[in-house]
Amino acid sequence: MYENTFPTGYLNNEKPSVIQSGETYVVDYGMGTCHYVLTRVGNRIKQEVLIMTHCDMSGVIDEINKKSPLNEGDLNKVNMEIREHSLHQVEMFIRGRGHHQ
Repeated sequence: MYENTFPTGYLNNEKPSVIQSGETYVVDYGMGTCHYVLTRVGNRIKQEVLIMTHCDMSGVIDEINKKSPLNEGDLNKVNMEIREHSLHQVEMFIRGRGHHQ
């Protein structure tokens, strides 16, 4: 289970699903999604890297704002938490499947 390292904990109660399609992973929060692509980089030493290619979490941010009004500084924290939380969801999904060759 994901342990939120942010003191704000905006996403503590979120339980998104992760769907894989080829090298693309979609983290679905119900009211928003983040998309990642797994790519291999490096010439001599290949490393796998997850790159966020799309993220629309406006619905989730709206819900957070309704529960507790956000100011501009809070929005930066929420955006960072979304990135960290969604990335961790994909990493846990990959680990759980024993990915990659």
